[in-house]
Amino acid sequence: MSYVTGEKGAHIKELLDKSNEEFDKGNIEESVVLLEQAWKELPDNKVIFDESFLIIWGILDISIILNDTERMKKWVDNIFVADPARGDTGERELWAGKVAYELCDLGKAKEYLDTANKKSRGRCFSEDDEKYLKFLKDKQ
Repeated sequence: MSYVTGEKGAHIKELLDKSNEEFDKGNIEESVVLLEQAWKELPDNKVIFDESFLIIWGILDISIILNDTERMKKWVDNIFVADPARGDTGERELWAGKVAYELCDLGKAKEYLDTANKKSRGRCFSEDDEKYLKFLKDKQ
């Protein structure tokens, strides 16, 4: 585990907290802008830090909500390299599968979601992921 420490870490945490606050207020675009700002604040070799995964997770989540396909395409590959020390429980494939589904790449979506389902034994899907789980089950 490698979190950003010191003033830089505190600033990143502050940006993440502000992003959550804006999201809760319904200011979704402002929330994602704050996440992208937090990404820029990560030190060089950004993906080695634990925060990198959470930032990308948030960006992808909001991109799906906003149906921002360009932002999805820009960020999705980063989910596979962010926070390499993080356990491999299918979350990376879940996000890639969600994005592929939203981009109408259904073959790729099924592959990723199937891998996520197997790695997590179904536990990576939350109630918010119902449409993706239904899609996966309908394709089996």
